[in-house]
Amino acid sequence: MNSDCVHRDLTNKDYVEWLSFLRKSESWSSVQIAEHQFKELKRVMQHAYENTVGYRELYKRAGLSPDSLRTPEDLSKFPFVEKEMLRDRLDDFSVQSKNRSYVTTGGSTGIPFGMYRNPEAFPRELASKAHQYHRIGWREGDRQFVLRGVPIDSHEHMEFVAHFNELRCSSYHLTPEWMEKYRKKALQYQPQWLRCYPSAGHLFARFLKETGRRFPQLKGILCASENLYDYQKELLSDVFDTRVFSHYGHYELAVLAGFCEHRDTYHVLPQYGLAELLDERGLPVEDIGGIGEIVGTSFLMNASPIIRYRTRDLAVFAGWGCPSCRRPYQIWERIEGRLQEFIVSGSGRRISMTAMNMHDEIFDHIKQFQFHQQQQGLVNFEYIPKTTFTKEIEETIRRRLLGKLGTDLDLKMQQVAVIPLTPRGKHRMLRQELSVEFSDE
Repeated sequence: MNSDCVHRDLTNKDYVEWLSFLRKSESWSSVQIAEHQFKELKRVMQHAYENTVGYRELYKRAGLSPDSLRTPEDLSKFPFVEKEMLRDRLDDFSVQSKNRSYVTTGGSTGIPFGMYRNPEAFPRELASKAHQYHRIGWREGDRQFVLRGVPIDSHEHMEFVAHFNELRCSSYHLTPEWMEKYRKKALQYQPQWLRCYPSAGHLFARFLKETGRRFPQLKGILCASENLYDYQKELLSDVFDTRVFSHYGHYELAVLAGFCEHRDTYHVLPQYGLAELLDERGLPVEDIGGIGEIVGTSFLMNASPIIRYRTRDLAVFAGWGCPSCRRPYQIWERIEGRLQEFIVSGSGRRISMTAMNMHDEIFDHIKQFQFHQQQQGLVNFEYIPKTTFTKEIEETIRRRLLGKLGTDLDLKMQQVAVIPLTPRGKHRMLRQELSVEFSDE
């Protein structure tokens, strides 16, 4: 199962040209980066103001125009755009053009919506991710074993895609029977990389560990599209004996950030867009360890411009510039999660899913679990037990969880037969049905 095909992306002019630009700008100084970002910011703002009804109305109501942007600091005067605003008035916030295409998000925040992309936007997105992967040795055409939510029309739930040289396996069928079939096919294929949702990779890694079965040695693991939790990263690294790489991005193509070759911290790619990390008052987070909401302005999206877009994702600020790779980029210690990935206690505290990491064997007697919240102050812990599960183990898990959740939250333990996936085949650690806002609480 080998391929002599040229990787499809390398035949795309927009992909190749953008990748070349990223390589040339890799050594930019902080001054060069700032100049480029301000130039691009003025361009996209002028473009949106002149060619869309929505942005023109939005800025005029605020008494602003693109001419009001005289310095980078002036950006804070301009209003945010929200998901609901774009969803409900997409045509008003989009540029009329014949060559645009319509795409939709997965709705992981509970607010699915569509947008228009210009033809070069997605190839540049793919090139930007490839540029980050190149840091750790990945190259187009390397053999990849893929566990993501790609629809696979095959009775084997697998397919080999020659023009990407990857073996795709359905993340919708991660049962022991099918995971063993995936493993055997991988032994024939001998992949160099595993590309996966963290949740799918974690389930597969647990299967390999618990059955003691062999898997080909990998160069690395490329995780994306979900928050990567410590317990997932630790198991993936341990089972596959390799480094786990993660990047942050989204369908709106406003912000992209990925690990560097030396450190597991998120380096924000400045050529891709402008990322603001803002506290609950809308001010820039400046203290190391401070948490802020990611607000993004895309330099790629021209058909549906994305300017000062509230992502509802949170990150932990780690400073400017990486001491290891020396890139003068904005650095995030971790992605704290989406606002829909916080449990809300009875007193209004928000509890991040990263706080629920356990670094021992506490969940070894459970196949899968998920937190599910429908009312403030109460959360269900839904789990699929293994045959070794007992009432004593349930009580131990309950006690340990309450120790992290606190006294102002009720916890209900609930055994279930199935943990539901999202439409894109992802497993969410928390199914949050409350509307969670970023505030002082």
